[in-house]
Amino acid sequence: MKICHLTSVHPADDIRIFVKECRSLALAGHDVYLIAPNTENKIIDGVKVVGVSSTASNRYSRMIAAAKSVYTAAIEVDADVYHFHDPELMIIGLLLKKKGKKVIYDVHEDVPEQVLSKQWIPKLLRKNISVSVKKMEKYAASRFDAVVTATPTITKRFKTYNANTVTVHNFPILQELMGNPSESQTAERKESSFLYIGESRNFVASKRWFRRSKF
Repeated sequence: MKICHLTSVHPADDIRIFVKECRSLALAGHDVYLIAPNTENKIIDGVKVVGVSSTASNRYSRMIAAAKSVYTAAIEVDADVYHFHDPELMIIGLLLKKKGKKVIYDVHEDVPEQVLSKQWIPKLLRKNISVSVKKMEKYAASRFDAVVTATPTITKRFKTYNANTVTVHNFPILQELMGNPSESQTAERKESSFLYIGESRNFVASKRWFRRSKF
């Protein structure tokens, strides 16, 4: 199957997009393309990267110009499935859907909630924009073939828009953490390391706990 991932914001080597999704699909035998901004055309680990220009001077022009470039490149690829990663590309997803393509929306963040704390958006406008974004996501998601989210909380909201919604966590791929088994068997025991995945407000408390522990 020919699958094309789209982003107008993230770099081509984004961990979630490239490593977890594109590369995994290529390893599974699919013909995978990744359209991303400000990168050259190349093939990495079986993934065909297509670079589009993104020289916009501000956020607003980027949303328009970059999205247009991504759409043009997407049409040229002519994939069976399009999987996009930015809320700015919802309109692109709807246009591709009109052309009879399978479309997946990958929701990395709770965008309506994020809008409420965006410093570059005038405070008086944030609530109205947040409500508008939420309505747009509801409208678009209900028309897409599937939705992928990064957390169960986001999944819960999108399930009410589209029953075909799943969670793909931003956890590392297990095989990349295990290393070479033959090397690990002969290597000396190393100092333990810990990885904290959670809210920043709880990080200090966790750090203090580890300092008091015997680890």
